[in-house]
Amino acid sequence: MINFLKNKSITKVIILSISGFFILVCQDSTAKYLGTLMPLNQVIWGRFFFHFVCVIILLTILRPNLNLKKNFKINIIRSILMVFATFFFIHSLQKFDLVDIYVVFFSAPLIVSILTALFLKDILSPKGIILMLLSFGCIIYSMSPSMKVLSYDLIFPLVPPICWALYQFFTKFISSDNDPLVALFYAAVVGAVVFSIYVMLDWTPIENKKLWIWLVFLGVLGFTSHLLIIFAIQLSNLSFVTNFQYSQLIWSTLINFYIFGVPFDFNKTFGVIGIIVFGVLFVQAESKKRKVSS
Repeated sequence: MINFLKNKSITKVIILSISGFFILVCQDSTAKYLGTLMPLNQVIWGRFFFHFVCVIILLTILRPNLNLKKNFKINIIRSILMVFATFFFIHSLQKFDLVDIYVVFFSAPLIVSILTALFLKDILSPKGIILMLLSFGCIIYSMSPSMKVLSYDLIFPLVPPICWALYQFFTKFISSDNDPLVALFYAAVVGAVVFSIYVMLDWTPIENKKLWIWLVFLGVLGFTSHLLIIFAIQLSNLSFVTNFQYSQLIWSTLINFYIFGVPFDFNKTFGVIGIIVFGVLFVQAESKKRKVSS
């Protein structure tokens, strides 16, 4: 443990990862708040457009040598999937509890594992299968009190983890040959272009000037969170950083209580703890399996 703390590189990765995922939850919480004040499509537009502005500023300052033609088709597909995930995620924030959305979202690692087993023949270890089932059981347990009634609205929280799982699945094809800044660029461009066209067809004038500040803030949060996570991955690896994405369940639970005034629920809190524990163990088990096989 002492050697671990003395390792400045790992400490930086932990700080960057936790900060990135915390800011990501802040972004979603801001989107949830703005959704009560203005049309959701304009909220999503602001999230991508001002994210894109931040990316352009960053690339202008750093002037990196990016090869935007490499893996072009896969990057476009991944960006479209991210746009779909964001669209449904922000819409689901207005229909369900913040923590519930994150609980459902963390079915994504399980979906990725199923996809890789079916199409890439990357079969889960027995330990991985058990941990996956335990994690899925915790997901069902924690969301059952508030999302047990089947309705059309359930499509909104169910689509994001599917899209995100497909996003990660396609990432596996280019994981060793792709610049993270390229992925950041394509996601921002595709989202900004798609939703700029979309909102132009039905734009509602924003009379309250303060809402523009909130929209800029939303885009900056999205950009900052992704950038910090990218830096963390560059200093370490995706498997290690993935461990910290489960901290989003903690942040969303705290924000849900202190900002949105939703009281703690025993079933949900117990389920969230289980998702975090089994989820992290699952990621570690599968990453160790890959190291052994390689």
